[in-house]
Amino acid sequence: MSKELIIAGYKPWSKSDLFTKINAIEITREGNQVVTKYFGRIINTTGVSSIYEVFDIRAFMTSKIDQLSANFNITWYKFVMKRGIQELTLLSDSVEINDTPYHKAFFILNSSDKSRRLNMNLGLYRADNNSYLVSAIRNMSLSKKHLRGVTQSAEEASQTIDVETFDEQISAIKSLVGERVLLSKVREIIMDKDLKINHMKFDALKNQLRLSRTDKMDSLNSDQIRTLMTESERLVLDYTNDFSVDAYKLLNCYIQIFSRQDSYIVKRETDRILKITQCFVRDEKINQILELI
Repeated sequence: MSKELIIAGYKPWSKSDLFTKINAIEITREGNQVVTKYFGRIINTTGVSSIYEVFDIRAFMTSKIDQLSANFNITWYKFVMKRGIQELTLLSDSVEINDTPYHKAFFILNSSDKSRRLNMNLGLYRADNNSYLVSAIRNMSLSKKHLRGVTQSAEEASQTIDVETFDEQISAIKSLVGERVLLSKVREIIMDKDLKINHMKFDALKNQLRLSRTDKMDSLNSDQIRTLMTESERLVLDYTNDFSVDAYKLLNCYIQIFSRQDSYIVKRETDRILKITQCFVRDEKINQILELI
């Protein structure tokens, strides 16, 4: 297995080692507070309302690990216990997209401090740039607040998980290979609301497009570099400076921005950037109409 995985904080798969860590989690309710302990030490205390439901994340993770390891060849894992957040990532077999190896990945994210819903999703992990794609896929995903019914929802989720579960996401990514998309269209997708945070995301993407060497991309001329270096809030894209970029490169550059974030955020941003596939569908329909005229 590649050196990058170890550097990224993963450990070789060992169910017994992982269960030791998970079994050290203790989450209890004491009056109007939820107390989180790890190996007997209090690491977080959070005030909650009367309708807050303490979820047995320890039993849930154990159950899902048994299910996933029975159906997939789990090779690496990463478990993070940080204050009131618990996150588990499991890596499985590799799949090649555009001559690049990705690993099938499973994500379970939970919080006992109200900062995150219970989330279970799948995705793909790319080792050479330590980035993730996370999507909500039918029969697999779970997202539920810690209110009444979270335990029942978790018990009913993902009864069937098999190799075909990844097909939808893999197909979406492969559809970007060889395609191009206008920078202005990408900006529209990221700037769904004119918020400062979205301007920051677009600026970060433009920097990645200039500087990233992970994937091949056409050489940029001086005008294109100038456009990419212009702050989003001051940038006006029109026929004089708009240009197309490689869609696959764009996807990977955008996801790299969030490589240090948890799976909840990465899922949200994966869903956002994969909207570029709609551009291709729309263009194809326009071409079909023109052919009939």
